[in-house]
Amino acid sequence: MCGMPIFMKGIKNTVAKNQKTYGIVVDYFKKKILTGDLKPGEKLPPEREIAEELGVSRNSVREAIRFMDMTGVISSQQGSGNYITCDFQSSLEETMGMMFAMDQIDYIQISQIRYSLERLAFTLALDHASEEEIKLMEDCVNKLDKSTDASVNNELDKKIHYTLARASGNILILDILEACSGVIDEFVKDLRREIIQEESSKEALNDCHHRIVRALREHDREAGILALKEHFSMIDKILLDWKNK
Repeated sequence: MCGMPIFMKGIKNTVAKNQKTYGIVVDYFKKKILTGDLKPGEKLPPEREIAEELGVSRNSVREAIRFMDMTGVISSQQGSGNYITCDFQSSLEETMGMMFAMDQIDYIQISQIRYSLERLAFTLALDHASEEEIKLMEDCVNKLDKSTDASVNNELDKKIHYTLARASGNILILDILEACSGVIDEFVKDLRREIIQEESSKEALNDCHHRIVRALREHDREAGILALKEHFSMIDKILLDWKNK
């Protein structure tokens, strides 16, 4: 039986070597970030200097930079260079967007993520929310009562939920919700169109908003969690109706 052609073996070995050496470059920068030698906003050295310092090819450096750009570790700016950003929510947003586009996740799963995160956010916000954040949510809820504009409703709804996330004081909750924002924004916008067709549904949803914000002001965890449960139960019912159409 014939073995692999010599030229194919050479290609395979070259690919394997490049994969190994670009991993060396990635590990090098990971250690630099962990030790504080490189901080967000700082510029990476030129490719040539990195290659010489690590004893790897410039091609391996380019592969490592491309990988770190895709995963949000750095940002490549045309004509300016490569900068440390640690913007991981961007890569997560892209990944979730692709998962949604390829039917790996759906609206109901997004709703489940939001519900879990916002329950935790509310619990934490009881101890961390500022007066300014509570007033902002109250203002949005009151405006939502009077608005009949779908695009305005979408923005007000989004501001209520993101302010609650920010009020939790947990950057991970806020970052994960922001990372999902592209998918969630479309989800909420579509949902708003469905809800606004019936004034009673719109009123019921915003009544939940009122109760969530009131419970936050009064430090009533049980009332707030109940309002969140009813809020997302209503959303899930609409989603199931969509699915069964």
